[in-house]
Amino acid sequence: MKKVLLIGDSIRMSYNARVAQLLEGKADVWGPDENCRFAKYTLWEIGGWLNMGGGGKPDIIHWNNGIWDVFRINGRVDPFTSLDEYLRDMDLIYNEMALTGAKIIFATTTPVGAGFSSADNKRIDTYNAAITRHMDSLNVPVNDLNKLVSTDIEGFLCGDLLHLSDKGVEAVSCRVAEFIERCL
Repeated sequence: MKKVLLIGDSIRMSYNARVAQLLEGKADVWGPDENCRFAKYTLWEIGGWLNMGGGGKPDIIHWNNGIWDVFRINGRVDPFTSLDEYLRDMDLIYNEMALTGAKIIFATTTPVGAGFSSADNKRIDTYNAAITRHMDSLNVPVNDLNKLVSTDIEGFLCGDLLHLSDKGVEAVSCRVAEFIERCL
């Protein structure tokens, strides 16, 4: 059975178990128990996560970083990670993942709801566009979760304007599982 590693922040954590259910019998799906946070943190931890499946290296890695990187404290400070730093760190993460021989899938950062104070969709769109161009240049398929969640932001996000609602978890889980299944 193929092994699938899911890497990402709390959005990934919300759909990890459901994706494993949807792919039961087709793939062994796992992901870190912790939040993979921002790109620098993922770069720091990636070596351990790539080997955490117990049964060897993953065949497929579905990966995202971004929302922590675009965060601004109190709306007055520059983003936590500049766009140039983000692209550099993401390239380094990709290079580490590529060493495994796994098929890599990148997922775009999901939008936030109107009024979310630590990030805005304009910046998310800028970072998504830049990393999507880079992933395209590496022939890495891009799962556009931003586009999916943007179709019903109020329905797909919960009251904190950031995390997925139950409806959002189900929609995103189905999209992630379908995308992975095409790569099995």
